[in-house]
Amino acid sequence: MSLSAKLTSKGQITIPIEIRRALGVETGDQISFTINEHGIVMDKLNRPLTIQERFADYDLKKLNKCLKESMKEFDSGDDVGGEDI
Repeated sequence: MSLSAKLTSKGQITIPIEIRRALGVETGDQISFTINEHGIVMDKLNRPLTIQERFADYDLKKLNKCLKESMKEFDSGDDVGGEDI
């Protein structure tokens, strides 16, 4: 199979869908390029997410409210009374 892509004036190319599928890459993924004696090897970088990336979609205000609610004292409604010794 032979695929091609056009280089823009900014040095960018669109990677053909067949290549993206073969690499398993999606929008936002990082790709590495390695030059060796056989040519250029393109691969998906498997790097761990940063703390910021991992929690970027969390609603911290909602989370804080849930935490405050869960930390309130439990009220059973009845006084148990004191201990008789």
